[in-house]
Amino acid sequence: MSLLWLFPAGLFALAALLLPLLIHLARRDQQQLIDFAALRWLSAKPRPRRRIRFDEWPLLLVRLLLLALLAVLLARPALEGLRDTTPRVAVLPGVALDKAHAVVAEPEARWLWLAPAFPRIEPDTTPPAAQQPIASLLRELDATLPAEAPLTVIVPSVVDGWDAQRPQLSRAVRWQVIETAGAQAVPTTRTAPQLQVRHDAEGKAALRYLRALNHAWQPDTELNAADDAQAFTDNPAVRVWLSSKPLPAELLVWADRGGTLLVDARLPIPHDAQRTPLWHDDAGNLLLEQITHNSQRWWRWTGVLHPASMPALLDARFPQQLRMLLEPLPAPRRAAAEAMTPDTGAASYPQPARELAPWLIAAIALLFLLERWMASARRRRGQA
Repeated sequence: MSLLWLFPAGLFALAALLLPLLIHLARRDQQQLIDFAALRWLSAKPRPRRRIRFDEWPLLLVRLLLLALLAVLLARPALEGLRDTTPRVAVLPGVALDKAHAVVAEPEARWLWLAPAFPRIEPDTTPPAAQQPIASLLRELDATLPAEAPLTVIVPSVVDGWDAQRPQLSRAVRWQVIETAGAQAVPTTRTAPQLQVRHDAEGKAALRYLRALNHAWQPDTELNAADDAQAFTDNPAVRVWLSSKPLPAELLVWADRGGTLLVDARLPIPHDAQRTPLWHDDAGNLLLEQITHNSQRWWRWTGVLHPASMPALLDARFPQQLRMLLEPLPAPRRAAAEAMTPDTGAASYPQPARELAPWLIAAIALLFLLERWMASARRRRGQA
């Protein structure tokens, strides 16, 4: 354990210690000389040399100590290297506290909710409503706890909010699983993509294949197709540009905001654009690539939408494969808690120094009250 100063320049405020000294010198008790007639004819004796003298030593010392503590507070002293071996018990919201206390007997442990900000578990406490992914919460808790503090985590048998891998922490965790009733998975509804097509005379020949694609995704919806002179409608559909004309500025802005744009193979590519392959057919032929240019991004067919140049159009898997590109399946986030016990081996995090400001503020407040009491007692004695 060592002491450090987070703002050493604050110690220059110690120069303020001269103020009480000057005040006590200016306001010390004055001796008044009174002339008596009987002593007028006596020969004058040399006066003794005056010495610097302070009155009210206790009051002066309290004021000096008060200013010294204020200067120390400005310098922000802190202690680092403090050992904290208090056990922590983190409970995931959704676990009954009576069951948690039944499986973990830690009378001196500090109980926390495994939730943002890790609130303390108090008697008759209400579990937090908000909950972020458990994997990130575990890593954050591991980073904020001292390295010597034992950690116990209590979770239900099935947990949502996992990442793609088992969490890795810097400490060994006592992983307690509470058997809970089987939770029903919330069904995920995926809406099939909608297409909006704008074409020129040559690109119109590809509409028959896009209509078949749209029918596979939206059987009850007609394909939204029109001439390239007509603007796109404002909806979240996938926009397809089957024209050799340059992309309209508003279409580029829409794609820059996250919209999905598919363009014709005849559209010229800027020479400094980045080209990334996205989709190959079974024969290894590139069907779709991503074009990135000046922070703008769109997808481009590598050939004409015709079976002669793109045989994959006749493949029954073509609509499903393209849909997987446009709307990839979300990663699974629910898993059995027994299978997700955290691993060890992650690097430990340096703990921040503990500032002494709360204790200094309390001491300054007490000294200020003492100084006011002593100063008022001094005035009362002077009036008497």
